[in-house]
Amino acid sequence: MYRPRKCILVALALFLITTQGPAVYGAEKDYSGALKDLKLYVPDKPADRAYLGIKETSGQIPLTKIKADILLIEIFSMYCPHCQKQAPELNNLYQAIDSKEEFRDKIKIIGIGIGNSPYEVGIFKDKYLPPFPLFDDRHSAVVNSFGGVLTPHFFGLRMQEDSSFEVFYSKDGSFTDAEEFLEMIMKSSGITLGGNK
Repeated sequence: MYRPRKCILVALALFLITTQGPAVYGAEKDYSGALKDLKLYVPDKPADRAYLGIKETSGQIPLTKIKADILLIEIFSMYCPHCQKQAPELNNLYQAIDSKEEFRDKIKIIGIGIGNSPYEVGIFKDKYLPPFPLFDDRHSAVVNSFGGVLTPHFFGLRMQEDSSFEVFYSKDGSFTDAEEFLEMIMKSSGITLGGNK
């Protein structure tokens, strides 16, 4: 049975999601508490678990389980055209990190599909082939905790030895040059190549 009201609501929801664009840079909302409480489902692929340095094979993990000095997180949506456009340059960022031995084990990247099911994140993976793990939001934990965030949104976390982290970067919007973005992240993090903070 045709339900015009339901179709209009679905169309409106998709419009609101897909027309999210880069925000005007300014004061960013503090998502530190949400990030500390966030738990992600352990990736199915052994290669993804090895990349993140996690031993768990099932269940959920906090961000502090990921082995890195710097953790870069992209909050994206499969439906966001800006995220789709950003995907190739994000893959370039991974390659820029992986090509530098001093960065390879220091900086890790993950993506979290806000409001996206495993199926929707799978579609994004299959199309853009990211060489880093993407996580779904199957129970809307990210939607509920990060309300109002525009996509894409990037976080830079400086991981600490006491299993905590500090958010040193948080900004809506895309980047256009992977090497320049990586240089900016390294400077903003305060972590030197020798690993000293």
